[in-house]
Amino acid sequence: MVAASHSNDNQEKTKLIIEAAQKRFGVYGLMKTTMREIATDLNMSKGLLYYYFPDKEHLYKAVVEKEQNEFLEILKDKIEKNPDPEENLKEYVNLRMSYFKSLLNLNRLSFDSSEEIKSIMSDVWIEFRNKEIAIIKKVLKKGIDLESFNISKVDESAILFVDLLKGLRNMEINKKRIFFIDEIEYDLLSKKSNDFVEIFIKGLKYR
Repeated sequence: MVAASHSNDNQEKTKLIIEAAQKRFGVYGLMKTTMREIATDLNMSKGLLYYYFPDKEHLYKAVVEKEQNEFLEILKDKIEKNPDPEENLKEYVNLRMSYFKSLLNLNRLSFDSSEEIKSIMSDVWIEFRNKEIAIIKKVLKKGIDLESFNISKVDESAILFVDLLKGLRNMEINKKRIFFIDEIEYDLLSKKSNDFVEIFIKGLKYR
């Protein structure tokens, strides 16, 4: 019983640490946030913080995983509640853009200083992409069942949809030396993404 209580305490402390880090990363970004500041926010010693997370990068990874899971749950809920597969794809684009903006705020890395975090995050990005593709596949299959979409290769179409949208986002940030875009750039990217989904949907329709 004692072990279980300690386990629950550890889970609660881990949750509080991730939430505190999420707030600070969101305001100051990864590079300008220190473990000491996060510990201070929690009224916790820096040594105790390092007991739960070995470094700032792994704490950042935990924050991103939390945001990914929240994004996926919101997306699944909206898709389940809306029977229209076309609207599902449009909803995905808008939610994904909002998540993309949040991630940039958390990160704010320069290209030159991001190799370590890329290494730590590589498996996270792969898993997240696979989950996104799985959700889009369900939407496309729904469209086929409702005879809204005419698709012969669902897997390939889902991968194409997710990767082309990622390409649009990457094109925007690759113009700069910092993973950050202002409101004007964000609005322009949102418009491009929504224009893309309209064209994509037209290509899926029965002729």
